[in-house]
Amino acid sequence: MELKGKVAVVTGGGAGIGEGISLCLAEEGADIAIIDISQERADGVADKIKKLGRKSLALAADVTDSLQIQQAIQKIVDTFDKIDILVNDVGGEVRFIKDRTGDRFIEISDQEWNEMIELNLKATIRTCKAVVPYMVKQHGGKIVNIASVSGRHPVWTGTRNPAASMPYFVSKAGIIQFTDVLALELAEDNINVNCVAPSSVWTPMYEKNALRAIATNPQFKDMTPREYFEKVIVAKVPLKREITAADIGNAVVFFVSEKSKNITGQSINVDAGTRPR
Repeated sequence: MELKGKVAVVTGGGAGIGEGISLCLAEEGADIAIIDISQERADGVADKIKKLGRKSLALAADVTDSLQIQQAIQKIVDTFDKIDILVNDVGGEVRFIKDRTGDRFIEISDQEWNEMIELNLKATIRTCKAVVPYMVKQHGGKIVNIASVSGRHPVWTGTRNPAASMPYFVSKAGIIQFTDVLALELAEDNINVNCVAPSSVWTPMYEKNALRAIATNPQFKDMTPREYFEKVIVAKVPLKREITAADIGNAVVFFVSEKSKNITGQSINVDAGTRPR
């Protein structure tokens, strides 16, 4: 097993892509500490990890709160004595869970911009800041930040104003740049920092995206969320197949394994060939 004896922290590990990453790491031998906003979700994934024969710790914490993330990281160190791997998966798009008057740039509120930067970019920065001192002390570690292909280019299906997701796109672009700069600083401490940028993956959060698209576009009104995902999103993927949470997890496993020991500051798309527009 590639990761036997390693301790990994996965934020947002209680569902969706984070769950897929956690299980992939566990399958390769790592013990997993899950940080999620929901204790119930974290416990559910921790139980699956334990069934794989690995140790797991489930913690509820809001990673937009510095004190909560610091306390969670301290609890993990107290439990496992070390942190070898950090995966920052917390993120999302608040427009899917909050009403907005419109989708044009001038209609996006300062509050939404702030919330997106906090959730996607600053949560990643904040968690790295809490974990890096431990990795520096042990002179080694692997950090993988989860961004999005939309952090490289605006993803637009032609069904809505492309500016609708501008705060999400910009915050994910920030993660990619943060990864590159942090990798330079931490190289002397034997810490690799890389980024995985997924395209669309079917998750509970993406289902909310699909529901919004169906509600606001008459041409999709007879579709279920899953049908929308398959017929509108997956159908446009060059490889003509669905990208899964396990695909993202496998990319993370590569970045945290010894096979990538001389790769740092890189961002890899997991997109089945998706390109701009």
